[in-house]
Amino acid sequence: MTTVQRPEEQQGAVDPARGRLFEDFVVGERFTSAPRTVTADDLAAFTRLSGDDHPLHTGPGAILQGPFGVAVAMGLLQSLGLHGAGVQGLLDTHWSYRAPLRVGDTVRLELTIVGCRRTRGGGRGIVTRHMRLVDDDGVVCQEGTTAALVTARGEGPDPVGRAFGTVVWGRAVVETLPPAFGGTLETWDGTVGLRCGDDEVHLRVYRGAVIDVSPRAPHGATFTLAADEVTWLELVEGPDNPFMRLAMTGRFTVTGDGYEYLRLTAALVQLADAAREVAR
Repeated sequence: MTTVQRPEEQQGAVDPARGRLFEDFVVGERFTSAPRTVTADDLAAFTRLSGDDHPLHTGPGAILQGPFGVAVAMGLLQSLGLHGAGVQGLLDTHWSYRAPLRVGDTVRLELTIVGCRRTRGGGRGIVTRHMRLVDDDGVVCQEGTTAALVTARGEGPDPVGRAFGTVVWGRAVVETLPPAFGGTLETWDGTVGLRCGDDEVHLRVYRGAVIDVSPRAPHGATFTLAADEVTWLELVEGPDNPFMRLAMTGRFTVTGDGYEYLRLTAALVQLADAAREVAR
């Protein structure tokens, strides 16, 4: 049976034939599909279809071809009932193969909405999904992100609290910073970049005040703090601020002046607190 976890603000009926429209998706939603067991017929059919009859895919203990997992993930995605005629096409797929799939394995799809961005025309949006194929032992066999172009119901405005790395999100974060933030930067002059996927926002700081929020500062960022969409979600959804743990384990990466980054650790924790508040 399919289970769905949705934020409290996401409400409203969805036409099953049309599926969801852009505004019906919320960053942070999670879905789990029904299980699917890999069969010998699956292996034979995919070998015949692909023409990939390498010895790895034959005989006892044969491993299913890697793209078979992508195909299964897409099928399980469709079984969730999220996508009908509102989806106009798949834009990209970034995929990793973590563990082999074999005949007899049972997998389910765990899907998280990690990005919702309206196109410039306003009539459509891009919905990015993080997808994991997980077996009965909890092992992630394959995972990745896919982005789909989805028809929009209107032209906005859209929620900004989880539009990580965008200018509107950056402005909301800055407006949420506590007065004490300026005290940690009262002698600092520079620019902090915050990046999520392909989106990056620059916060220009002068003597404790953020004086500009823009896609790019004139002289670039002093340093840029970057992470993927899943990491940003983990940052804002955890019970406590996990920024230091995520940074120390390499989930956040830094480019630019590493010394200045280390000097601003306290300020970055406050930025993370503000991002968590905005996301709520």
